[in-house]
Amino acid sequence: MELTEAEVKVLTGISFNAEEIKNGDLNDDELAMLSEMRAVADYLKEKYPSNEFEITGCEPKSGTVKPYNEWYYRAKEIDRESAFIARAEDKDGKLLITDDFYSELIRKPVQDELVRILSENRLPVVFVNADFWEYFGKEYGADIAAADVLKGKVPAGNDIKIFLDGSKLPTVPYESTVSKIEGILKKEEITGDVYIVVLKSADGDLAKDRLYSDSIML
Repeated sequence: MELTEAEVKVLTGISFNAEEIKNGDLNDDELAMLSEMRAVADYLKEKYPSNEFEITGCEPKSGTVKPYNEWYYRAKEIDRESAFIARAEDKDGKLLITDDFYSELIRKPVQDELVRILSENRLPVVFVNADFWEYFGKEYGADIAAADVLKGKVPAGNDIKIFLDGSKLPTVPYESTVSKIEGILKKEEITGDVYIVVLKSADGDLAKDRLYSDSIML
C-alpha cells in the first residue's frame, strides 16, 4: 500500500510496527486508523476549502475514557506553536468528525468587537483574548459568523479574558469596574465566561503585574 510521508509519520507514532508501516504492510487496526486519518483530511479540506491542512499526529482513544480519537493538524497558512485538534468518533456505525479550526477564523473579529465595545464605554483596555471550548462538525464551516458566536447564537463556549490598565481606572474598589463591564456586556447580549484582570499599567506583565482579578458568567 502506498502511504504519504505524513501518513507514515503519524502511523508510526501510534504503532510499534514501524518497519512494516514504512513498507506499506499494515495490520487491520492500522488500516482502520489510516482510513480515519484520510477521512479527517478530506473533511477539513471540504469544510475549509481556502486553507491547506496537514495532519501531524494522533492520540488514540484506546486506553482512555474518551469515545473519540484526537487528530492533531496544522494549517499551512497559520504559524502557531500548538496544533489544532479534530475529533473522530464512531456513532451508530458512522464516523462523526468535529474540529476546532473555526476558532481561528473568528478569534480576531470577536476580540476586536470586544475592544471596540469596552473602549467606547471609556474602559482602558490593554488586551482581550477569546477562546472557544466547543468542537463543531459540518454544521458550522468557514462562513461561521463571529457576531453569532459572541452573542451565543452559536454556542461555542466563549471564554473571554479582559485586561485593563489600572493606572487609568478610578481609585475606587475594582468591583465597581467589574459590575460596569458586566452591565455593558449584558446590554450587548454577549455570552460566555468572562475573566477580568486589572494590571498596574498598560505595559505591565499579564501574569506578574496584576492588581486585581474577578470573573463573571454571562
